[in-house]
Amino acid sequence: MSSATVRSFSLVTFRFRFRFLFLLLLSAAALASESDHRYQQAEKVTLWVNKVGPYNNPQETYNYYSLPFCHPNGNPAHKWGGLGEVLGGNELIESQIDIKFQKNVDRGTICHLDLDEGKVKQLKDAIENNYWFEFFVGMFCIVYSLVFPMKWSIEISA
Repeated sequence: MSSATVRSFSLVTFRFRFRFLFLLLLSAAALASESDHRYQQAEKVTLWVNKVGPYNNPQETYNYYSLPFCHPNGNPAHKWGGLGEVLGGNELIESQIDIKFQKNVDRGTICHLDLDEGKVKQLKDAIENNYWFEFFVGMFCIVYSLVFPMKWSIEISA
């Protein structure tokens, strides 16, 4: 085998490998998900709501929107994981709250709620039972609790 043939074969192999790696990198960028995404300035950030439940019983969970919180308009996107996610009671629903990466927001109203006596009772029950709720932003889980110090008195009236 001559050296010209060897060099030609090596060059073809190099070009093939380079193209393959280039296409692989392009497909990886195209398949990027929220879990490995790097946000750009003012890019939309999705807040996923998940579940709520009493602090003293973490196995007792409910859909986030079972409580009278702000509901998204129309038919919001759902994000389903594997079987373990479903068995764990996870049901991620897009909140449709307008969030932009590295963009400050002035205090404002997200929605208006009309609370009747039943909804007020639901919220009061959630507060008294130290309910927590869970959000996801990208790969980060945010758990927030409705726990108030005992010295506070909570009065909710319709």
